[in-house]
Amino acid sequence: MDFDTDIDFGYFNIMPIKPAVIAIFITVFGGIGIIQTKSSQQSLYALFISFVAAFITSYLIDKYIFSFLKKAENTSSESQKKLIGQYAKVISTIVQDGFGQIKYSMNGNTYNSPAKHIEGKRVEFNSKVVIVLIEKDVFYVDTI
Repeated sequence: MDFDTDIDFGYFNIMPIKPAVIAIFITVFGGIGIIQTKSSQQSLYALFISFVAAFITSYLIDKYIFSFLKKAENTSSESQKKLIGQYAKVISTIVQDGFGQIKYSMNGNTYNSPAKHIEGKRVEFNSKVVIVLIEKDVFYVDTI
């Protein structure tokens, strides 16, 4: 389960509400709070410093780390769409109504993926196939 929401103030996205960002905020808030209360007797001052440091840290990690990870995730799903119609080679026999494995090339790199025949037929080792559909990281292929 994954959920994500943002509170927008104009063009400035100020508070991303994501489980990972909340966990970072709580960790930094607690850690700095413990350090501040052991080194200082002013607990209100420690609370303020902890809150500000946790907010800034969680915001920066979300903006500069999680945003790049999200872009990389979206890029891989876009590249999967480009694979439709590409040729591949069966490297593990695709059994009838079952799975096998294919090898395909993209941008000079070679990848292996689980595959199934679109009509459930058996496809022998070393056969050439074409990718016709990708669902839940399973490549559906048809013989050439």
